[in-house]
Amino acid sequence: MVDMTNDAALGAYVAGAATREIPAKVLDMARLCLTDWLGVALGAVDEPAGKIVADLVCGWKTGGRARLMLGGTAAAPMAALANGTLAHCLDFDDTYVPSITHTSAPVWAATLALGEEVDASEDMMLRAFVTGFEVVARVGHGLGQLVTARGWHGTGVFGRIGSGAAAAVLLGLDADRALMALSLAATQTSGLTASFGTMAKPFHAGKAAMDGILAAQLAAGGFTGGAGLFAPDGGLDNAVIQDKAGQIAPIDFSGWRIMDNSFKPYAACHLIHPAIDAAHALRQAGFRPEDAMAVQAEIGPLALQVTGQADGSPGTPLAGKFDFRYCVALALYGRDVSAADFREPWHLEPEIAELAKKISTATGPRGTFAGAALTVETDAGSRTSHITTAKGHPGNSMDWDDMRRKFDGLVRERLGGDADILFSAARGMGGGAALPAIQSVFSRLT
Repeated sequence: MVDMTNDAALGAYVAGAATREIPAKVLDMARLCLTDWLGVALGAVDEPAGKIVADLVCGWKTGGRARLMLGGTAAAPMAALANGTLAHCLDFDDTYVPSITHTSAPVWAATLALGEEVDASEDMMLRAFVTGFEVVARVGHGLGQLVTARGWHGTGVFGRIGSGAAAAVLLGLDADRALMALSLAATQTSGLTASFGTMAKPFHAGKAAMDGILAAQLAAGGFTGGAGLFAPDGGLDNAVIQDKAGQIAPIDFSGWRIMDNSFKPYAACHLIHPAIDAAHALRQAGFRPEDAMAVQAEIGPLALQVTGQADGSPGTPLAGKFDFRYCVALALYGRDVSAADFREPWHLEPEIAELAKKISTATGPRGTFAGAALTVETDAGSRTSHITTAKGHPGNSMDWDDMRRKFDGLVRERLGGDADILFSAARGMGGGAALPAIQSVFSRLT
């Protein structure tokens, strides 16, 4: 007999969002996620992947009240598709590491699009987002590396379910229909790591947002899905981890997992960030790239699998974000590894490519999701930089000042003084004045 305990816990949690007491620090973290989401999405408005999806959505002429960041309005699922794709184009958005899911990209896209369509309050949007995040964190907790290692993109798996949860909150679904929304989101699971480094990766986030809204809307109408999908050794984990190396844990909603979210200071795959920090530390200690004879990197197995196989000479900016050698070479040359380092028109800088050839990768005990070590060999000897917790992760987290610097770097040149309005609006989300301010900036942008 299928254990329905997890299913019941999920349905009840989503249905209880409207009256749940949420601590101020949790709401503030949700606002930090929104600010990051706005920054990385607006910073990507020139990205071809975002433009193609937005143009397609506009061409569908679905009507609706949900705003597209690139202009126009659409039905909520379509707006979420366009805006969610845009938010992941730079690969600069946040990650809940135990699920290895870029949670805000799809969940905030779904929340804002459907929230506009149903005229939800800012408070209810915050509640919807927090609920979606906590659902992602429970269903995907501890499964992220297993899922990724087997070729699935956690954002396409767990981000869909979180988007469905947020949408169910905004539609006011009861526990039974909320569970159906999650079930219908789960049955649409998709997203392959083989697509990393292409336009398909940000599309995973947009499609997760779209499918989450679709799932909740269907559930609201009485549409049904499978039962027991979230049971340990049930329908979802058996599908994405077929060798049974792990399973969904018994779901417990004590605590707030959103407080363990990680933000990116660099516009590259999160798995490379510890080595980028190590490279920057070497630069600060006096390392000169021209002195390098060899660079050995000790990284985690997943970093090696996803980013360590590339040769350091990416053919596109998207590929560059997933090329460990290239990103570390950028950092060793003192570059910020920001969105500006991955722009079209694309060309490889000869000195960066030459240094990348000298970088070797191997796994070791100092290599984790948040940790790495770099050892450089020069005529004068060797020097090692070991990072245990990369910037942006819990224990070395980004605060509002850090976020302001990241946000300004992404949008200030384009928005000018509107950057201040947008940042303040996101930080004040929930009081009733934020959405009009955000919508006003969007209208001037387009």
